[in-house]
Amino acid sequence: MSIKTLSIYTFRNLTEVHLTLSPFFNLISGENGAGKSSILEAVYFLSHGRSFRGHVLEPLIQFNQQKTILQALIETTSQNEVSLGVMKSLVEEGQIKIGGELCRSAAELAVLLPVQLLNADSFDLLNGGPAFRRQWMDWGLFHVEPSYGDLWRQYNRVLKQRNAALKREGAAVVRCWDEELAQIGEKMALHRAYYIEQIMPLCNDIFGRFCDFSFYFQYERGWDADKLLLDALQGGLARDQHLGYTSAGPHRAELRLTIEDKPVQTILSRGQQKWLIYSLKLAQGLLLKQQTGKSCVYLLDDVPAEWDDQRQKTLIAVLQDMASQVLITGIDLSYLHELTANLPTKMFHVEHGVVMEAYAANAENLN
Repeated sequence: MSIKTLSIYTFRNLTEVHLTLSPFFNLISGENGAGKSSILEAVYFLSHGRSFRGHVLEPLIQFNQQKTILQALIETTSQNEVSLGVMKSLVEEGQIKIGGELCRSAAELAVLLPVQLLNADSFDLLNGGPAFRRQWMDWGLFHVEPSYGDLWRQYNRVLKQRNAALKREGAAVVRCWDEELAQIGEKMALHRAYYIEQIMPLCNDIFGRFCDFSFYFQYERGWDADKLLLDALQGGLARDQHLGYTSAGPHRAELRLTIEDKPVQTILSRGQQKWLIYSLKLAQGLLLKQQTGKSCVYLLDDVPAEWDDQRQKTLIAVLQDMASQVLITGIDLSYLHELTANLPTKMFHVEHGVVMEAYAANAENLN
């Protein structure tokens, strides 16, 4: 699973860009503000149907333009080629196309193009609220468990109905939603628990290549461990009516990461936390590969040159072992080119929104 060609039109400061990418490593250098991160943002948009920088459309579209178009040719695991296209407009309804055919759901993009982003905001996975860790679990399950996406959508639909009833209706109406919510929620919790059981050893195997620590997941499903969800919903009805929302269920789940029963944030340095985050996301790609044969595309934004040599080599080795396509941005990537010189690698340089392909012979002049 990789992107063969990528075309970007009037997206942020990128007026028109056409790239033929390596199925393995793609190094994109340039000064801050040149537009290199916008290339990663465009790939992310093609997978998720939205930006990782926010949900407001207008800043994405180049000034004085009314729409942006993103296109890619994807090579699948069966070596077939499939085209993807996303058009977003300020004056008309947007479109998503797969293989030239209109589709309604951005989820179809994600199925064809699994993408993982690692950037400065990735620290939210450890230091942000529980929602970030639920998203991490749900991303993994969406890609390895075919039924999970439907379960997630059904659960959120019923949850919305129950919450609306809590605000406007009496107890009898609220109870009408409890059984369906409980049935779906119990299934979601079981899927999440099994996913954690599967991925924890993979996470620790990868993290152990970066740091001399092992960590543990403490999964809290979102209601008392000794109760059925239906009992928790019915027993908490009065409290939920007072609050105006449902206080028990998978939407309240938490995933705690600990070392010797202490939060990892109290044990690991900032740098070690970064490697833990990388390990969590790399393990998801590895499990995806093991269970489905699909490869995840990794976007590494603004990689710092001060990483020590051994960890640089370890990261490249892990990505190489996974046979993943990787797009890496940074101001100076000459040190990474040395590590990937014997691997299928393409180099690009961005200046003022213009992207130029570069070659090893003039690598020293890129930055």
